[in-house]
Order: sequence, then structure tokens, then C-alpha cells
Amino acid sequence: MPQAVIRADASEAIGGGHVVRCLALADGLADAGWSCRFAVSPGADRAVPALGASEHDIIEIDGPASAEPAAIAQYCGEPIDLLIVDHYQRGAEFTTPCRSWARRVLVVDDLADRPYDANVLLDQTLGRTEREYTSLVPKHCELLLGPTFALLRPRFGQLRPTALARRTGGLRRVLVSMGNSDPHDLTSLALRAVEQSGIEVEVDVVLGSRSPNRAGVESQVSRLGQSVRLHLDAPDMAELMVAADLAIGACGITSWERCTLGLPTIAVTAAENQRIVAANLAAAGAVALAGDWSNCGEWSLVNLLRAFATDPARLSAMAGRAAAICDGAGVARVLGVIWD
Repeated sequence: MPQAVIRADASEAIGGGHVVRCLALADGLADAGWSCRFAVSPGADRAVPALGASEHDIIEIDGPASAEPAAIAQYCGEPIDLLIVDHYQRGAEFTTPCRSWARRVLVVDDLADRPYDANVLLDQTLGRTEREYTSLVPKHCELLLGPTFALLRPRFGQLRPTALARRTGGLRRVLVSMGNSDPHDLTSLALRAVEQSGIEVEVDVVLGSRSPNRAGVESQVSRLGQSVRLHLDAPDMAELMVAADLAIGACGITSWERCTLGLPTIAVTAAENQRIVAANLAAAGAVALAGDWSNCGEWSLVNLLRAFATDPARLSAMAGRAAAICDGAGVARVLGVIWD
């Protein structure tokens, strides 16, 4: 049985995106007969409950980064076939020492800001070019660039035909999803905007159960009544996206989930590393960009909501442009490269 180790982290501070996309890849590997272990800092499985609920082994590592290669090697006890690294603080200085026990290295990245010692590098950022990695990876490194390689759970690809068939342009249901932890409380901002807009819609709100803003969001949802529903640690995000006509969301990995399902989006950047994704999606006509966490006002969202509510053709056009960016088959494409 081939063996893989995945080094990624999740927390209230950094969110769960790294672990969530690696879970999609790990599940794909497991279906293909691999055994996968996650090497994470303590608490990652609490930040992403799906990790703790998965059948993958979890290695908790707590110490200096320089000691991690030896600690993981000791836990595994034998050479492994593949090391997957999805971590902003682990570059070549981490992966090179791992070469003594990892036959191949796959790096998942979206910053292109440091050297990588990898056999394969995956960056699902829209508009990313090989030129940006020329000086950062070995010449033999295979580059997998763009949303066609986005690591999504198979559920999104499976529901894509259903979702695209119902994108008729009417606005009846809105999905608010600002990230698992939402440290800037953009969820509350979005809910105030929906209320202020005066449009009659049902609202689904997605939030992680360990978000520091959970209590405030719960209170707001309760006040808004039965048309607004809160989903903590939503087990089926794809189903909620299929049912929605418009999303108000951050520009993390859910960007590619929304594109796969052709879901028009009012986008807010919730972190610095989301800026390039947001700008490129807006340029492609796949989102309407309202601003970022530091300057997005309630009325920016209100005006966009009202504009979409009165222009069904705009919703339909955005759905088509979003769906053209990503089809949800990224894991299968990456598995094909790993097997080669």
C-alpha cells in the first residue's frame, strides 16, 4: 500500500483552507489504495472537524519547525512514497531534509514567494504562470497551475450538472460564507446588508463552530427570524451552494467550489493572500468585488444585492463565467500526475 504524509495546519487564526483542500486529495488517494497521515499542529482537528472525523491517521507535532522532518520520520518508521506540503511557513528548508525518507514531494501553494524543493508543485490560483515559479523550483519540478487543478471534494463535481441547470437568474436564496473562522466578522456585515437591502430572500449562513464571532452571529440570526438559517460546520457545503442563487463570500478555496457550481458571488477578500484571486475572478466576470475586510462597507453590499435582485440576466451571465473557470475534477487530474 503506497504511503503519503501531509503536512498542513489549521487554526482559528489561519482558518481551515489548507487542511480542507488536502483532505480532498487524501480522500482521493485513499480511494486509489493509498494510506494517508496528516502531520499537524495540536488543535488542527478541532479547527477542521472533518479532519478528526476522517479515517486518516493524525500525527500531532509540537516543536520547532527545524525538528519536524526528524519527528515525522520517527513516527512513520520507514520511507514513504509521497510527502504533501501545504503550509505558508514550510519551504525548501523543510522539504529538503525530508528527502531522506520521502521518495517524492508535492507542494501545494498559492503565494509563489519562496523556494520549493519539490517534484510537483500545485498552485490553483487563477492566472498563475510558470514564469512566476521559474526561479523558485528545480528544473525537474512539474507545475500544475490554475483552477483546473483545484482540490475539491467529489461532491462538487457530482452536483455540477444539477447546479448549472437551475441557474435561471432569479434571486430567491442567498448563501453567506466568509470562511471557517471569519476573524473579521464579515458574516455579521453581510447579514446587516441583507437586512438593509430590503429584498425578500431566504439566507443560509455557514460558519465554523469555533469561530470567535459565533455568539454574535447566532444572536443576529435569531433576531432575523425563520428566513435565515445558521449552519455550523456545514457537512454538505455543495448542497447549500446548489440551492443558492447568489453567494456573499470570501475568496479562499470556496471560490473554486462556487465556480464549479456556477454560483454568482459578491466577493469580499478576508486575507491578504486572497487579493490576487479576488482581482482575477472579478476580471473574469465570475464575482462582483465589494472590497476587503479593511474597507468594505455595509452599503457596498447593499447596492450590489439590490442590483442583482433587479437584473436576473446579470446573475445568469455571472453563473456562466464562473462555471467556465473550474469543473471540480482537479483531484482526478492531480492523481493522474502522482501515479505517473
